[in-house]
Amino acid sequence: MGKFSRAILLIVLMAASLAAQAAEPAVIYWNSDAGRILRARMPPDADYWQLSPWFAEQINQTYCSVASAITVLNAMPIKKPVDPVYAPNAYFTQSNYFTPEVVKVITPQTVLAQGMTRDEMVQTLVRQGVKAVSIAGDSVDDKALRTLLQKALGDDGQFVLVNYLRTAVGQEGGGHWSVLAAYDAESDRVLILDVAKYMYAPVWVGIDTLQKAIATVDTTSNKARGLVIVTE
Repeated sequence: MGKFSRAILLIVLMAASLAAQAAEPAVIYWNSDAGRILRARMPPDADYWQLSPWFAEQINQTYCSVASAITVLNAMPIKKPVDPVYAPNAYFTQSNYFTPEVVKVITPQTVLAQGMTRDEMVQTLVRQGVKAVSIAGDSVDDKALRTLLQKALGDDGQFVLVNYLRTAVGQEGGGHWSVLAAYDAESDRVLILDVAKYMYAPVWVGIDTLQKAIATVDTTSNKARGLVIVTE
């Protein structure tokens, strides 16, 4: 093969690669054809299997933080409060999350008005008797984020809450909290269990896209959005 032919072949291969990348959707929804393929190969140790029975829907349009938090807390083997609605059964709800200690950090009225920042999420979680570590989205690159999530999302003892900008992942809306549930190595995507079920189904998002979405600035705190890792 001559130099000219090799050059033409290289151009064709590069064009095909770029076309394939362009054709790949930014997000893959749970109920799409591609989504069915991804969920069929979800690993047995993915956090999804622990989270799905407790996956909550936010009860209003600003309680995404609270719904995400109780999804994780109900999945954990910890002491749970009793809500009169479900008495005598112990269960975290979006009402009993606001204990006397939690309202010292933030009140339901404030969350209703403006949601919850990453720091406030950590402070309210530790008051529920768990450990919570905050990770600023602008402190991790794609590689570090991938390594972190590969480990955390395959560990029964760790759960990951994510605060991201919806428009950065190709969705409508602003800042949002949800729960990460699985990592797919082949596609390099993570599964977001979106607690705003009335808007979006669970969605697979690329690590590079997620990194950009969590590195955006939250206008309430003027800090980067990011992750909160929750453990006992």
